[in-house]
Amino acid sequence: MTTLINPVGHPTMVPKDIAPANSAAFSPNLYRWMKARGHAYKDGGVAETVYRVLPNSRLAKEFGAGTLMIGCPYGQYEGDTDFSGSMLMAVLCNGSKATRYCYVGAMHSLEVVDGFWDSYLKVGRCAIDPEHNEHFHGGERYSVTGDVRTCLWCGEQHQKTIMPRTIFDESWSTI
Repeated sequence: MTTLINPVGHPTMVPKDIAPANSAAFSPNLYRWMKARGHAYKDGGVAETVYRVLPNSRLAKEFGAGTLMIGCPYGQYEGDTDFSGSMLMAVLCNGSKATRYCYVGAMHSLEVVDGFWDSYLKVGRCAIDPEHNEHFHGGERYSVTGDVRTCLWCGEQHQKTIMPRTIFDESWSTI
């Protein structure tokens, strides 16, 4: 096993810690990908972490600034800037079928999402979507009581607001 120069990931987590059987908040596809394509350290822990694509970078031109990637630096030699991983959304949609790629020189295009795994272990997919804008497949995310919905994964509550609006449709007809 190759030792990374700058260890990343989570020092004690193993894929079974994020098994969907442990919590409905955990993504079945992320779990499958971590089991099939993830890297682990010999003495425990996972090497994978989540990165955000930096604006005005080479990867921003390819994926868009802010895109989340999962993987790790190659770290094969001093100064190695290659990244091995996948787009996180591809992993969430395709599980172990999401291919892992080598992005040559890509580490300069990425910043670590600090504390991602610790947050994921607490609130599952809400660590990926803290704004609660995404709809995840599999498992109910909310319980609704009156005008309040409560996230079953992280406990955050949202108040429903109804905003009236007027819509005018314009059409043209022959005179």
